[in-house]
Amino acid sequence: MDAGGMEQLDPQGASTTAALAGLLRELKHRSGLPLRALEERACARGEVLARSTVSDMLRGTRLPSPATLAAFVRACGVADADVAAWLEARWRAQAADARPPEPASAASAPADVPPPRRGHLSTVALRLGGLRGRTLKWALAGATAGLLSLSVWALAAAVGAHPPPSQATPRTQSTTPKSPRGYVEIRPARTPELCLSEGRDTRGDYMNAVAAQVPCAEARPPHTYLRPVDAASANTPYFIEWQHPQHGPGCLTRRREGPGQDLLEPWPWKSCDATRPYQHFRIEPVGPTGTRYRLRLDGTQHCVGLREESTQTGADVTVEPCTAAADQEFLIRAAA
Repeated sequence: MDAGGMEQLDPQGASTTAALAGLLRELKHRSGLPLRALEERACARGEVLARSTVSDMLRGTRLPSPATLAAFVRACGVADADVAAWLEARWRAQAADARPPEPASAASAPADVPPPRRGHLSTVALRLGGLRGRTLKWALAGATAGLLSLSVWALAAAVGAHPPPSQATPRTQSTTPKSPRGYVEIRPARTPELCLSEGRDTRGDYMNAVAAQVPCAEARPPHTYLRPVDAASANTPYFIEWQHPQHGPGCLTRRREGPGQDLLEPWPWKSCDATRPYQHFRIEPVGPTGTRYRLRLDGTQHCVGLREESTQTGADVTVEPCTAAADQEFLIRAAA
C-alpha cells in the first residue's frame, strides 16, 4: 500500500458504524487485496479473520469485535502503532450506537462535548501502593441472591447495549441547576492534576480493577461519561460510566461486601440498570462558587472520597459517610 495514501486515511473522524465501514472499505480498496489474501495474511500473524465476518463488517451490518478490526487493518497494511486509532474509532461507533437519545427538553440543556481525542493503548505497570500505567483487563465482582459471582471484563468482551431510554414524557425545564453530564474529567479538588480513573486496591486485598486517582495524562482510556439514570427526569442520579475502545462501556459500582467492600469497580453495562442504587450517584454542588461537587450514592448519606483522605497518586476511591472533608470534593469538567 502507498504510504502516503495510508497517512491520508485517518479514522479519527469516524464516529458511527456506517462511517467506520466506509473507511474500512476504502482501506481494503487501497490494499489491493481480495478477502482470501487478507485472511491468509491474518493467519500468518496467528490471527483469525473470517471472510463472512469481514463481509458483514464492510457492509456496516454489524460492528466488528476489537480483535477482528485489529486483524483486518493490520492485514491491510496498517502499522501496529496506528491500530489504536482504529480501535478508538470503533469505540466511538459503539458509543454512538448504544447511546440513548436525549429527551425533547434537552434542547435547553448544555450540549454534550464531542468524544475525547484519540488516546494510546498502553501496557500495565502496577505496584502496590501506587499506579504506574494502564491495564488491559477490567475485572468485576457482583452479588446475586446472596452469592458472589465473578466475571472478567476482558480485551474482546462483548457487553450488552445500553438500556433503552425512558418512555416517560420529558418534563418541562426546571429552575434547578443542571448537573454536569456527558464526557467529563472528575478531578479531586485538592489535587486537580489527578483524575478519577482505573487503578488497583493499594492495600492489595482486592485484585480487580477499581477507581483511583491517577495523573490526568494517563487517565484515558477509559473515558468517563456521566449518564442520567432517567433522562426524562429533572432530578435524576447519574451513572459514572467508563467507556473503553476495547472493553466497551461499564459503570462504577460500589462493592458491598468482601475484601473490596466500599471500593468502586467497573461492571459491564449489561449489569448496570435503574434498579441498582449502588450504581447511582447524586452530583451535588458544594460551596457558594458552584465549581465543586460531592458525589453522593443515591438514597444514602455515603459519598465518594479518597481512602484515608490520601493525596497520593494511585490512592483508591472509597464510598464513606458524607462529611465536610475536602477529600469528598471534586471538580467536574468537560473532557477536552
